[in-house]
Amino acid sequence: MKDYSAAERHYRTAMVARRPGTYQRGHALTMINLGKSVAAQRRPEEAVGLWNRSVDFMNGVVSDRGRKEVLTIRTVAAGYRGRGVPGAASLEQRAAELLRV
Repeated sequence: MKDYSAAERHYRTAMVARRPGTYQRGHALTMINLGKSVAAQRRPEEAVGLWNRSVDFMNGVVSDRGRKEVLTIRTVAAGYRGRGVPGAASLEQRAAELLRV
């Protein structure tokens, strides 16, 4: 539907309602989707920050969907790295390390 600001509001509401330690995979996936919504609104620095936090939550989580999302993060981070977005290079590296596990 491409209503990224509405999606952002939805994901932020979902994150507030969920305790991070309780639903680690769900929290990580919600944060990844929030990052996608923010990135679609041309706020790459904020997206990188959200994705870095989501990678923290994905540590130790075994999930095909999570793995697929981390691959997407890595791809987008590579593009951001090429554009010089701060933090993108380390995000790309962290995502690659998470995928090796």
